[in-house]
Amino acid sequence: MKTEDRRRKIIELLEQKGSVLVEDLAAEFQVSQVTIRKDLTELESRGLLHRTHGGATFAHKSLFNPSFREKVNLQQAEKQAIATAALEYIEEGDSIILDAGTTSLTLARFLKHRFRSLYIITNSVPIALELSETRWEVLLTGGQVRHHSMALIGPAAVRTLEVYHADKAFMCATGVSIHKGYSTPNPYEAQTKQAMIQSVDTAYALIDSSKLGRATLASFAALEEIDLLITDEGAPKDFLQHLERQGLKYRIAKLERLPLKHASRAG
Repeated sequence: MKTEDRRRKIIELLEQKGSVLVEDLAAEFQVSQVTIRKDLTELESRGLLHRTHGGATFAHKSLFNPSFREKVNLQQAEKQAIATAALEYIEEGDSIILDAGTTSLTLARFLKHRFRSLYIITNSVPIALELSETRWEVLLTGGQVRHHSMALIGPAAVRTLEVYHADKAFMCATGVSIHKGYSTPNPYEAQTKQAMIQSVDTAYALIDSSKLGRATLASFAALEEIDLLITDEGAPKDFLQHLERQGLKYRIAKLERLPLKHASRAG
């Protein structure tokens, strides 16, 4: 097994069990304990786990993998500004894919006050519940529920996305870096996001500035595979300058621009 494949498996085991021991991992993957310790050290440097005496625990409180409920409460002003800016790229009657990010959830909440008719495809259980009160067509993909993002992921989700085509996708990421592009801690979630990009005409990334300049375990898109990055005023200047040099498009959402419910197209 290749090194990165083994490290992905370690993260999957941590997601399932919450903690692991070095000796158990060495037996599981048939490698030395020294190799496993190197793996754990590297994964800890990425913010994906916490080392303990003789093993590791899943980084529930880390930057890269807080639980979904915790993430909803992070960077709220930035997420609202980004979601409000994203509304300008949506038209009545659009078919839209929304991934399982918390900024996508914020966008879903704002959509209800702006549009009469949309077709929504999502792998997010919270988004499907949020939009269930509308009269729109909402398609929830199948798949395995990932606890930390409440996302439906895996082969079933990918198969669903492969048979549909939508106008636009609005997607989030746990990290965005110059060299690794857009990434997420879970490889199966990365595969699902890749399928989303392949299923639409235009892909938008909704990324608050705290994620820029960081990389997590599994990349799902190069920078150039996203048509427009929408971020906030805290975006690092060197990162934006790199986008400009590469001819890539981005938009800075102003934090004072909050959604106005009375400015509703639906009346």
